[in-house]
Amino acid sequence: MIVAINRTDAIGDTLLTLPMAKVIKHHYPDAKIIFIISPRTQELFTNTIDVDDVWMIDPQKNWAGQLWSLYQKFRKYHVDTYFYVGGMHWITFCAWLAGVAFRGGLISRWPSFLFLNQGLRQSRRMVVMHEAEYNLNLLAGLEIDWSALSTDIWKENLIKITEEEREQATKILHDTCHLSPDRPYIVIHPGMSGHTLNWSSRNYGRLITRLLDADPEHFQFIVSYTPSDLNFLLGIKDHLGRTEYQKYKGKIHFFDGSKIGLRLFMAVLSKAKLFVGPSTGPTHLATALGTPVVALYSPIKIQSAKRWGPLAMRPRQVKIIVPDVVCGEVHHCSGEVCPYFECMGIVEVEDVVKEVNKLLKNSKSE
Repeated sequence: MIVAINRTDAIGDTLLTLPMAKVIKHHYPDAKIIFIISPRTQELFTNTIDVDDVWMIDPQKNWAGQLWSLYQKFRKYHVDTYFYVGGMHWITFCAWLAGVAFRGGLISRWPSFLFLNQGLRQSRRMVVMHEAEYNLNLLAGLEIDWSALSTDIWKENLIKITEEEREQATKILHDTCHLSPDRPYIVIHPGMSGHTLNWSSRNYGRLITRLLDADPEHFQFIVSYTPSDLNFLLGIKDHLGRTEYQKYKGKIHFFDGSKIGLRLFMAVLSKAKLFVGPSTGPTHLATALGTPVVALYSPIKIQSAKRWGPLAMRPRQVKIIVPDVVCGEVHHCSGEVCPYFECMGIVEVEDVVKEVNKLLKNSKSE
């Protein structure tokens, strides 16, 4: 069996699709699994156990040329099973054109209705399970019942970092941020893409200073970001100000993870004592790498942690914080007409501090 899985979108979405490979391999050990991906997720697959190959599709390149190249690959490698899980729909057309016998996956837009013969319609907006579980349900056409399996089979070892990568990340942090090697660090990642509700960036700053005031000599902090996250740094920097920043000089470091590539950024996350962030790719990465995580999530149904929460191997290492409100919205915040408008502000800094301290205590005892 040669299986191609189309997941040509974001890092977090792709990570939550990797359990499909693990479950297929569990039922069909001789299967060869190929992921069709976008350039931004390519490094995610280095050293993965259950994925045999990756085919990269670059949206910046000529569409017709890539279609012909992919068509040839489908034919050359005798792909007999294809799944559309997310991303570019023309790839599904290409699988049909190449004569792939089994074409399953998520039926959503019109290409999936036309070109999938084993597709499955899912009302994911109903949010009755996790995104990874919705993805696993797509395997029903292969007569795979994943629900009978232990969660360890499909949650553990989704991604791996080598010791060499970890050592390289340590050197980078020392050279660029002048991190003290004898003190552990906590990663704060305030940024995110999309329109999911987020905690105030000023509150992320308050969290850092609150933790430093309580224990100024124990931890140092990395505020990680990418160029698209710069707006999320404004509140933190404004909170710190010139006086506060001088007070905590050498203990708070702003770090552009995009400059070192995904693999080494993952290595930075893997060495962190703890990670704090919203519903975003780095939160999923940190969880998959076994780093204790405090994640702040929206109460809106389709954005909720029930569907998009971190896929924790050890639940005691992850704490999800959601505003304590009764939210009736399914897709988007209703704004000022909602009595709980700006509900993420209901989450107090002290609430997050308590959960951070609990996880730090748990990590010491394990």
